[in-house]
This record gives sequence, C-alpha cells and structure tokens, in this order.
Amino acid sequence: MGVVAWLWWAPTILTVLIMPFTPTSLVQCAMSRKQLLSSMDMMRSACSPKFKVSTEMLDSLRQGIFEEDRELKCYTMCIAQMAGTMTKKGELNIQKTLSQLDAMLPPGMKETAKEAVLACRETQGRYNDPCEKTFYTTKCLAEYDREAFLFP
Repeated sequence: MGVVAWLWWAPTILTVLIMPFTPTSLVQCAMSRKQLLSSMDMMRSACSPKFKVSTEMLDSLRQGIFEEDRELKCYTMCIAQMAGTMTKKGELNIQKTLSQLDAMLPPGMKETAKEAVLACRETQGRYNDPCEKTFYTTKCLAEYDREAFLFP
C-alpha cells in the first residue's frame, strides 16, 4: 500500500511553491512518495529551528512516538500553520485537509489518509491550546495506522 501521508498539510507547500508557475496543462495533481518526503523535509527544516526540539525528538515523532513536550507540541502546530490548514482560531480545517488529500496524494494513499482524518477530526475539540490541538490530532492519526504514518 505504501506510505500514507497523515501529514495532511504537506501538499499545500507544493501547491504554493509550484502551482502559480506551472502551466495548467503540465500540472500533476498527485505527489510521488519522493516529492512527499522532500516536501516534509523542507517543512521540518523551516519549523525545527523555531523550537527547542532535538533531532532525536523529531525522528521519534516521525516514527509515531509522541513525547509530552511543549516545544514539540508547538512544532506540530508550526507545520500545520506553514501548510495553511489551521484556521485563525487555531483549529485544524478538516474540509481543507480532505480537499488537499484528494487533490495531491497518489491514489493508493488517499483513502486511508482520508479515513484517518475523519476518524480523528473530533480530537482537537478536547483541547483549548492550538499546540495541543495539533499535537494530539497528529498523535491520533499516527495511532490510526502507525505503519503508514509520516510526519516532518
């Protein structure tokens, strides 16, 4: 089945950077696994210096291991903000997320990723803090299918 990108906000980066400069006839709507990983690395490089998070913590997060750390929680929010999937109220926009998954992920990844987002959509409602909303929603996505989970 391949890797399912629970990172529902990664496709936004590709869209923002490439779409305005690409003729419509050349646009491909889905990223390859290699493009997805490259996009995630770019996001990680942009957000990680803003927080006191070690490479080990970020590598563990990529493996679906969520350390209870305020800086790490806010790192996950930075990723969501960078992708543009957070509302001004600090909540994840589920509809935008689903639209991005549909438009950007390869066919073999879409359905499971969408199922995970729908299964975890209520998680953020349990928290008031935007960092915690993003962190625990992302944790829910990892727990939905740890084998397929990826995060910057």
